Amino acid sequence: MKPMSLRAVTKALASAGCTVQRDTGRHTVWTCPCGDHRAPVPRHTEVSAGVVKSIQQQMACLPEGWLQ
Repeated sequence: MKPMSLRAVTKALASAGCTVQRDTGRHTVWTCPCGDHRAPVPRHTEVSAGVVKSIQQQMACLPEGWLQ
């Protein structure tokens, strides 16, 4: 996994069918299409590799390779 821009992460989440649950504080919380999984995404211009990996693991119901 490598660092990604915030724009690329949000675009990948939106195209996978995820929706914004809430947009307050320092993170935007995204919910998967099935509604069982959530992932907080920090509002930095670049999202670190570890956080990108964490988002991918938390959105377990999405197909393999959705965050490329």
